[in-house]
Amino acid sequence: MSAPDLAAARLGDWLTALAAPAPEPGGGAAAGVVIATGAALVAMTAGYAAAPGGEDVLAAASAVRAEALVAAEHDGRMSASLVAAFRLPVSHPHRAEAIVQATVRAAEASAALVDAAASLTDSLAWLEVHGEPRVAPDVAVAARMLACGIRASAINIRCDTTSAEAAGAAGEVTARLRTALVEAMDAAAVLDALAERVTATL
Repeated sequence: MSAPDLAAARLGDWLTALAAPAPEPGGGAAAGVVIATGAALVAMTAGYAAAPGGEDVLAAASAVRAEALVAAEHDGRMSASLVAAFRLPVSHPHRAEAIVQATVRAAEASAALVDAAASLTDSLAWLEVHGEPRVAPDVAVAARMLACGIRASAINIRCDTTSAEAAGAAGEVTARLRTALVEAMDAAAVLDALAERVTATL
């Protein structure tokens, strides 16, 4: 099963494809699915909220869910580009350039996925205060899943940045990606702290 089939795929079929020894889908796609699932839970809990503002949270969560699925589908194409770059002969005159381009694009895509997930932090903070108490466990689970997806994406950012650096990427490029890595871990920590606070009320 190719990554572009994800949105219409049966979950079991997609997991079977993920379990296969093939680069597509892979860890980046899995991170996108986790983030999309967390966003779906944010939307669900927003639907229960009676306070004004729930509609905005629902809209934001729905947008992130769609964005994360698109990113998960795109990850397969990124993986193919990475494999192609690394499979070029060591003597190929453009191998290093191809690796830099592929790894930087992949790291930037993972960073964009992190940003999408982190953008729901304020929505979850709103739900922490204004959400329906009966679905508070789902708010905590949503925060944990978004944090998990962010940390998974951060692994890919780290790996791709290291590969880009080894292939000769410009220092300002790798510095920017390493900043994105730090910001990802900070965002995950904020979401985990929110989950802890909500869980403590249960």
